[in-house]
Amino acid sequence: MSHQPSQKTENTKSGEARKGGAGHEIGQSGGQVSAQHLRRLRRWALALADTTAIAVGLVVAFELGLISSDNMLWAFMLIPIWIFVAKLYNLYDRDDRRIQHRTPEELPSLLATAAISVAIARGLTEILPIPVFVSSAMIVIGAIAIVGSFTLRATVRMLYRQVADPERTAVVGSGPKATLVAKRLQQKVSRGIALSGFIADSSNASDEGPSSLGVEYFGSVAELPRIAEQQQLTRVVIADDSLDAKSIGSIINSCREASVSVTLVPANQEVLGPDTELNRIAEVPMLDFHFSIPPRSTLAIKRGLDITVSAGLLALMSPVLVLSAILIKLDSRGPIFFRQIRIGKKGNPFTMYKLRTMDADAESQLDDLIDLDALEEPVFKIHNDPRITRVGRFLRRSSLDEVPQFFNVLAGNMSLVGPRPEEEAVVALYDERQRQRLSVKPGLTGPMQVAGRGSLNFEERLALERDYLDNLTVAGDISILMRTPRAVIRGDGAF
Repeated sequence: MSHQPSQKTENTKSGEARKGGAGHEIGQSGGQVSAQHLRRLRRWALALADTTAIAVGLVVAFELGLISSDNMLWAFMLIPIWIFVAKLYNLYDRDDRRIQHRTPEELPSLLATAAISVAIARGLTEILPIPVFVSSAMIVIGAIAIVGSFTLRATVRMLYRQVADPERTAVVGSGPKATLVAKRLQQKVSRGIALSGFIADSSNASDEGPSSLGVEYFGSVAELPRIAEQQQLTRVVIADDSLDAKSIGSIINSCREASVSVTLVPANQEVLGPDTELNRIAEVPMLDFHFSIPPRSTLAIKRGLDITVSAGLLALMSPVLVLSAILIKLDSRGPIFFRQIRIGKKGNPFTMYKLRTMDADAESQLDDLIDLDALEEPVFKIHNDPRITRVGRFLRRSSLDEVPQFFNVLAGNMSLVGPRPEEEAVVALYDERQRQRLSVKPGLTGPMQVAGRGSLNFEERLALERDYLDNLTVAGDISILMRTPRAVIRGDGAF
């Protein structure tokens, strides 16, 4: 949020009003009040999105003759039922509670909301003296409501990010964890988060911490109340394992007084997968880990998704493939397609296809550019690779060079989602821990592609892929697929 002198003056004059009652609201700056108003509008807009989606479903059902004009008024009772069920699933409040929330993450809850709402509406028609709706009408309304609600909710969040100021965020800590968190937050600037600086004891604020990333040092933890007001922070992320429970409690209390949201990065966060859940026994919080071999039904659905999506996208992208082939031929000598042996599931080799983006003799030049035996990690990327052609650079940035890999997916060598396939020479350098990524089929896209691509080091990639392997689900694959187009368009970490 912009820092205006008039807001600062207002904050100073109303410091006492912050301590309780209605004065808490009055004591906030105009920017904070405006942000609260926008968040309230977002909740209403999400409810309106659901209402619109259901209304469209009702109109379609009516046009198809599944609902008569006499029943239409009763059919609209589905709207308050849906809103109530969605509220139970916190579908209007998650944005305010979480540091980051994506619409694809709501898909399971939306499906459950639709199923429960339709079941309740159908049940009421059996119990109450009102017209009975045929099952086909309920199915049509529910299906359209899910698709419409998902689309409109994503639109609401996109528009919100356009009009709302990013959350001014500060990291608490100066060690490796704080540096990692700061790096990740910097990558989320355009997604509603603006990393403003970091807070740590001055004796620990070294150039090896977040300041090495160009993040401003605000001051010590003891100065947090002043920093929060002066910098108009809206969120603090605690990323310091050296803080004890009393120190963290003090930070949380200071943030509560300043109306600043708090996010705590847990200790040993590198072992926490996406399906780790917070549970409680009495007053003791506990983390539940979910590790399991994917059942055959999950793998069967995953394979069906691979075949259906790959076949459809190949048909859709065929004109692009033809145009790309012509441009490749006009730009440089050599074949249109690049074939290379990659390592797949269980270490089995296969031939991977891509559009050629390098000189025809690129592989023979590799030894002059990099010494594989001297690599510290079994992975490499060459920035400003001189072997890349002019057309190839565009194909790489847009990821169009990956389109032929849909043939690999259809053939069963690859999957739509999974760890990226590596070359034989690189896999030969893997240790036992790193070979875990070979337990599933390699993917055309995966957790790395939607979380930074080439900007991630190997350990960060491995952590993301381990999370994926430990928690492989169809819903997780769909979420990655839905996030991939945005990553491709943005070109995050691509070179």
